[in-house]
Amino acid sequence: MRKVLIVEDDKFLAAIFALFIKDMGFELAGMCRSGLEAMEVCKKERPDVVLMDIHLEGEMDGIQTAEKIQREQETPVIFVSSDTSSSIVERAIVSNSYGYLVKPIQKKELAISIDLAYYKHKAVLDQKKREESFRKYLSDAPIPIVMLKDGIICYLNIEALDLFHSHYIEDLIGLPFMNFVEQSSKTEFASFIQAEPVKGKLPGRRFVRIKALHGQLVDTVVRGSWVTFNGSDSLQLFLNDATLPLAQ
Repeated sequence: MRKVLIVEDDKFLAAIFALFIKDMGFELAGMCRSGLEAMEVCKKERPDVVLMDIHLEGEMDGIQTAEKIQREQETPVIFVSSDTSSSIVERAIVSNSYGYLVKPIQKKELAISIDLAYYKHKAVLDQKKREESFRKYLSDAPIPIVMLKDGIICYLNIEALDLFHSHYIEDLIGLPFMNFVEQSSKTEFASFIQAEPVKGKLPGRRFVRIKALHGQLVDTVVRGSWVTFNGSDSLQLFLNDATLPLAQ
Protein backbone atom coordinates (compact mmCIF):
# COMPACT_ATOMS: atom_id res chain seq x y z
CA MET A 1 0.00 0.00 0.00
CA ARG A 2 1.42 3.35 -1.05
CA LYS A 3 1.84 6.04 1.63
CA VAL A 4 0.90 9.59 0.67
CA LEU A 5 1.75 12.78 2.58
CA ILE A 6 -0.50 15.83 2.16
CA VAL A 7 1.10 19.27 2.50
CA GLU A 8 -1.72 21.82 2.37
CA ASP A 9 -2.40 24.89 4.54
CA ASP A 10 -6.14 24.94 3.75
CA LYS A 11 -7.72 22.62 6.34
CA PHE A 12 -10.85 22.05 4.28
CA LEU A 13 -8.90 21.02 1.14
CA ALA A 14 -6.51 18.90 3.19
CA ALA A 15 -9.49 17.00 4.63
CA ILE A 16 -10.91 16.40 1.15
CA PHE A 17 -7.55 15.13 -0.13
CA ALA A 18 -7.30 12.85 2.90
CA LEU A 19 -10.72 11.35 2.10
CA PHE A 20 -9.60 10.85 -1.52
CA ILE A 21 -6.42 9.10 -0.37
CA LYS A 22 -8.31 6.70 1.91
CA ASP A 23 -11.04 6.01 -0.69
CA MET A 24 -8.36 5.10 -3.24
CA GLY A 25 -6.92 2.50 -0.88
CA PHE A 26 -3.73 4.43 -0.11
CA GLU A 27 -2.30 5.02 3.36
CA LEU A 28 -2.28 8.58 4.69
CA ALA A 29 1.23 9.36 5.98
CA GLY A 30 0.12 12.65 7.51
CA MET A 31 -1.11 16.19 6.84
CA CYS A 32 1.17 19.24 7.14
CA ARG A 33 0.70 22.98 6.78
CA SER A 34 4.32 24.14 6.48
CA GLY A 35 7.47 23.13 4.66
CA LEU A 36 9.47 22.49 7.83
CA GLU A 37 6.76 20.21 9.20
CA ALA A 38 6.61 18.35 5.88
CA MET A 39 10.34 17.69 5.94
CA GLU A 40 10.14 16.28 9.47
CA VAL A 41 7.23 14.00 8.61
CA CYS A 42 9.04 12.77 5.47
CA LYS A 43 12.06 11.78 7.55
CA LYS A 44 9.88 9.92 10.03
CA GLU A 45 7.17 8.34 7.84
CA ARG A 46 9.03 7.85 4.53
CA PRO A 47 6.00 8.43 2.26
CA ASP A 48 5.99 7.06 -1.28
CA VAL A 49 4.49 10.26 -2.75
CA VAL A 50 3.98 13.82 -1.46
CA LEU A 51 1.08 16.05 -2.52
CA MET A 52 2.42 19.58 -2.20
CA ASP A 53 0.57 22.89 -2.19
CA ILE A 54 2.79 25.75 -3.38
CA HIS A 55 1.70 28.61 -1.10
CA LEU A 56 2.33 27.37 2.45
CA GLU A 57 2.65 28.74 5.94
CA GLY A 58 6.17 29.58 7.08
CA GLU A 59 9.34 30.74 5.37
CA MET A 60 9.53 28.05 2.68
CA ASP A 61 7.00 27.74 -0.11
CA GLY A 62 6.02 24.40 -1.61
CA ILE A 63 8.58 24.48 -4.39
CA GLN A 64 11.48 25.14 -2.03
CA THR A 65 10.20 22.39 0.26
CA ALA A 66 9.81 19.94 -2.63
CA GLU A 67 13.39 20.55 -3.78
CA LYS A 68 14.73 19.78 -0.31
CA ILE A 69 12.55 16.69 0.12
CA GLN A 70 13.56 15.31 -3.27
CA ARG A 71 17.24 16.05 -2.63
CA GLU A 72 17.41 14.75 0.96
CA GLN A 73 14.76 12.01 0.97
CA GLU A 74 14.46 11.08 -2.72
CA THR A 75 10.67 11.22 -2.43
CA PRO A 76 8.58 12.15 -5.51
CA VAL A 77 6.47 15.31 -5.17
CA ILE A 78 3.26 16.24 -7.03
CA PHE A 79 2.28 19.90 -6.86
CA VAL A 80 -1.40 20.66 -6.24
CA SER A 81 -2.15 24.36 -6.66
CA SER A 82 -4.60 26.89 -8.05
CA ASP A 83 -1.68 29.10 -9.11
CA THR A 84 -1.04 28.84 -12.86
CA SER A 85 1.14 31.94 -13.26
CA SER A 86 4.03 31.39 -15.66
CA SER A 87 6.71 32.17 -13.06
CA ILE A 88 5.36 29.56 -10.63
CA VAL A 89 4.90 26.91 -13.31
CA GLU A 90 8.45 27.50 -14.59
CA ARG A 91 9.84 27.10 -11.06
CA ALA A 92 7.85 23.91 -10.62
CA ILE A 93 9.19 22.50 -13.89
CA VAL A 94 12.86 23.05 -13.02
CA SER A 95 12.32 21.56 -9.55
CA ASN A 96 12.00 18.09 -11.13
CA SER A 97 8.53 17.51 -9.74
CA TYR A 98 6.48 14.48 -10.72
CA GLY A 99 3.33 16.40 -11.68
CA TYR A 100 1.36 19.63 -11.40
CA LEU A 101 -2.37 19.40 -10.69
CA VAL A 102 -4.58 22.50 -10.85
CA LYS A 103 -7.25 22.85 -8.17
CA PRO A 104 -10.02 21.80 -8.02
CA ILE A 105 -9.03 18.23 -8.80
CA GLN A 106 -10.99 15.02 -9.26
CA LYS A 107 -10.34 11.85 -7.27
CA LYS A 108 -9.64 9.76 -10.39
CA GLU A 109 -7.20 12.39 -11.70
CA LEU A 110 -5.40 12.35 -8.36
CA ALA A 111 -5.22 8.54 -8.29
CA ILE A 112 -3.69 8.41 -11.77
CA SER A 113 -1.13 11.10 -10.90
CA ILE A 114 -0.06 9.29 -7.72
CA ASP A 115 0.38 6.00 -9.58
CA LEU A 116 2.35 7.69 -12.37
CA ALA A 117 4.63 9.46 -9.88
CA TYR A 118 5.19 6.26 -7.90
CA TYR A 119 6.15 4.10 -10.87
CA LYS A 120 8.16 6.82 -12.60
CA HIS A 121 10.17 7.36 -9.42
CA LYS A 122 10.69 3.62 -9.04
CA ALA A 123 12.07 3.50 -12.60
CA VAL A 124 14.40 6.41 -11.80
CA LEU A 125 15.73 4.64 -8.71
CA ASP A 126 16.20 1.37 -10.63
CA GLN A 127 18.17 3.23 -13.31
CA LYS A 128 20.27 4.90 -10.62
CA LYS A 129 21.12 1.50 -9.09
CA ARG A 130 22.10 0.12 -12.49
CA GLU A 131 24.34 3.11 -13.15
CA GLU A 132 25.96 2.79 -9.71
CA SER A 133 26.67 -0.88 -10.46
CA PHE A 134 28.08 0.08 -13.87
CA ARG A 135 30.30 2.75 -12.29
CA LYS A 136 31.69 0.15 -9.87
CA TYR A 137 32.41 -2.15 -12.81
CA LEU A 138 34.23 0.69 -14.59
CA SER A 139 36.17 1.64 -11.47
CA ASP A 140 37.28 -1.93 -10.78
CA ALA A 141 38.08 -2.86 -14.41
CA PRO A 142 41.73 -3.94 -14.90
CA ILE A 143 42.18 -1.93 -18.11
CA PRO A 144 41.91 1.81 -18.87
CA ILE A 145 38.32 2.85 -19.68
CA VAL A 146 37.19 6.30 -20.80
CA MET A 147 33.55 7.40 -21.27
CA LEU A 148 32.76 10.03 -23.91
CA LYS A 149 29.61 12.09 -24.42
CA ASP A 150 29.65 13.90 -27.78
CA GLY A 151 33.42 13.43 -27.84
CA ILE A 152 33.89 14.96 -24.38
CA ILE A 153 35.40 12.97 -21.52
CA CYS A 154 32.69 12.43 -18.89
CA TYR A 155 34.34 9.66 -16.88
CA LEU A 156 37.54 7.64 -16.68
CA ASN A 157 38.69 4.95 -14.28
CA ILE A 158 41.89 4.70 -12.23
CA GLU A 159 43.70 2.67 -14.89
CA ALA A 160 42.92 5.39 -17.44
CA LEU A 161 44.24 8.05 -15.07
CA ASP A 162 47.49 6.11 -14.89
CA LEU A 163 47.62 5.93 -18.68
CA PHE A 164 47.26 9.71 -18.91
CA HIS A 165 49.83 10.19 -16.10
CA SER A 166 47.36 11.94 -13.80
CA HIS A 167 46.18 11.43 -10.24
CA TYR A 168 43.11 13.64 -10.54
CA ILE A 169 40.01 12.95 -12.64
CA GLU A 170 39.33 16.72 -12.70
CA ASP A 171 42.39 17.12 -14.97
CA LEU A 172 40.54 15.43 -17.84
CA ILE A 173 36.78 15.59 -17.22
CA GLY A 174 35.03 17.99 -19.60
CA LEU A 175 37.84 18.03 -22.18
CA PRO A 176 37.57 16.71 -25.76
CA PHE A 177 39.22 13.30 -26.03
CA MET A 178 40.74 14.38 -29.36
CA ASN A 179 42.89 16.86 -27.41
CA PHE A 180 44.89 13.84 -26.25
CA VAL A 181 45.25 12.12 -29.62
CA GLU A 182 48.59 12.67 -31.34
CA GLN A 183 48.34 14.44 -34.72
CA SER A 184 49.24 11.41 -36.84
CA SER A 185 46.33 9.44 -35.35
CA LYS A 186 43.65 12.15 -35.42
CA THR A 187 42.03 11.63 -38.85
CA GLU A 188 41.56 7.87 -38.64
CA PHE A 189 40.54 7.94 -35.00
CA ALA A 190 38.00 10.75 -35.51
CA SER A 191 36.11 8.63 -38.05
CA PHE A 192 36.20 5.70 -35.61
CA ILE A 193 34.51 7.54 -32.73
CA GLN A 194 32.13 9.79 -34.70
CA ALA A 195 29.87 7.02 -35.97
CA GLU A 196 26.16 7.20 -35.11
CA PRO A 197 25.30 5.72 -31.67
CA VAL A 198 24.35 2.07 -32.07
CA LYS A 199 24.28 -0.17 -29.01
CA GLY A 200 27.10 -2.67 -29.05
CA LYS A 201 30.74 -2.77 -30.08
CA LEU A 202 32.31 -0.50 -32.66
CA PRO A 203 33.71 -2.55 -35.54
CA GLY A 204 37.38 -3.41 -35.21
CA ARG A 205 40.01 -1.60 -33.19
CA ARG A 206 42.37 1.28 -33.81
CA PHE A 207 46.02 1.96 -33.08
CA VAL A 208 46.18 5.40 -31.44
CA ARG A 209 49.09 7.36 -30.07
CA ILE A 210 47.88 9.15 -26.95
CA LYS A 211 49.43 12.32 -25.53
CA ALA A 212 49.46 12.18 -21.74
CA LEU A 213 49.00 15.31 -19.64
CA HIS A 214 52.66 16.25 -19.59
CA GLY A 215 53.36 15.41 -23.21
CA GLN A 216 54.37 11.77 -22.87
CA LEU A 217 53.35 9.65 -25.89
CA VAL A 218 51.64 6.33 -25.20
CA ASP A 219 50.94 3.84 -28.00
CA THR A 220 47.52 2.23 -27.43
CA VAL A 221 45.08 -0.11 -29.12
CA VAL A 222 41.54 1.21 -28.71
CA ARG A 223 38.23 -0.61 -28.85
CA GLY A 224 34.83 0.90 -28.21
CA SER A 225 31.14 0.30 -27.63
CA TRP A 226 28.03 2.42 -27.25
CA VAL A 227 26.36 2.23 -23.83
CA THR A 228 23.90 4.22 -21.73
CA PHE A 229 25.76 6.27 -19.13
CA ASN A 230 24.18 8.93 -16.90
CA GLY A 231 20.96 8.45 -18.85
CA SER A 232 22.32 9.19 -22.33
CA ASP A 233 24.18 7.53 -25.20
CA SER A 234 27.89 7.47 -24.44
CA LEU A 235 30.94 5.94 -26.08
CA GLN A 236 32.94 3.56 -23.91
CA LEU A 237 36.58 3.30 -24.94
CA PHE A 238 38.94 0.52 -23.84
CA LEU A 239 42.58 1.63 -24.15
CA ASN A 240 45.22 -1.09 -24.09
CA ASP A 241 48.88 -0.17 -23.77
CA ALA A 242 50.31 -1.49 -27.06
CA THR A 243 53.52 -2.56 -25.35
CA LEU A 244 51.56 -5.01 -23.17
CA PRO A 245 49.55 -8.13 -24.14
CA LEU A 246 46.13 -7.09 -25.47
CA ALA A 247 43.32 -7.75 -22.99
CA GLN A 248 40.66 -10.14 -24.26
